[in-house]
Amino acid sequence: MYPIMFTIPGLNLPIYSYGVMLGVSLIIGWYVVLGLGKRDGLSREWMSSCYVWTAVFAIIGARLLYILTNLDEFQDPKRMLEFRQGGLVAYGGFLGGFFGSWWYARRNRSNPRVDFVTWADAVVPSLATGLLFTRIGCLLYGCDFGGRITSESPGWVRSLAMKFPNWATRFPEMAQRFRGGSGCSGPLNGSPAYGWHVKHYGLDQAAHWSYAVHPTQIYEAAVGLFLFGVLMLVRWKLRRFTGQLFLVFVIMYGIIRTLLEFIRDDPERGGIQSASTSQIIGLGTAILAIVGYYYMLRRAKAHPDKALWRPAEAAATAPVTKGRKPRSKKRR
Repeated sequence: MYPIMFTIPGLNLPIYSYGVMLGVSLIIGWYVVLGLGKRDGLSREWMSSCYVWTAVFAIIGARLLYILTNLDEFQDPKRMLEFRQGGLVAYGGFLGGFFGSWWYARRNRSNPRVDFVTWADAVVPSLATGLLFTRIGCLLYGCDFGGRITSESPGWVRSLAMKFPNWATRFPEMAQRFRGGSGCSGPLNGSPAYGWHVKHYGLDQAAHWSYAVHPTQIYEAAVGLFLFGVLMLVRWKLRRFTGQLFLVFVIMYGIIRTLLEFIRDDPERGGIQSASTSQIIGLGTAILAIVGYYYMLRRAKAHPDKALWRPAEAAATAPVTKGRKPRSKKRR
């Protein structure tokens, strides 16, 4: 658990583990989208542009939701643009990416019936792989940690416990290098779990480690891998209508994330009363997706020939390019 992956020689510029894993998730996600989208009739040029806009909007959305749930950290408005100081929220990225995809597809549609919904099905498996890699980044940094595991917890729960270090005692060079900040990609005095336990649970500041906690980062990385497998199974074996993969992801992740929030303990999630922001969004989007799934499934049963848009159909229904028609040769 080391928040810096490496330092650029000569510049003494640290490259954070979370940022590296976010970059890895975007690269792998692109190849996942490219392979699936081409099979569904989307052009490489269209997908590459849409993917860039989706990623940009996702990062902006993740940052905005973090700011809204942690306004006390941003008394200085300039801090809002300091992405390296930490602060991205997964569901903000999901909503931002959704809006970015919709906006691009609406402005650059070759086939109004196909583009956005087909794109949604092609891109959601990359969200699952993104969960896998970015949560490993969270683990390396130590943010998004879980609730405490005590000696009274069941044995199998205690076997999952993880402790996060106090950098000042475990790695003195870390304490000298970093001061202040929190989140998944910024400077720190000690791991976020350690600092939270000192402040709220009476942990001795000289302690080497935080209290034992649930490794929720590993749980969610495993959820990402699991969802990727489920989405691939649905795509190849159980697919009934275009848009099904997207709705399955929204439903399953919304429910699982809502449950995982009960055992998270990091302070940066925000919320209303006892419900965290991610629980509110997750449950709300899951309910909407269930309604949408029911409607789409009924329509697929009533019109099975129109439920799945194939690459051949996409090409056949694409608008004809305007231009001068070639002259036909007259027979003599």
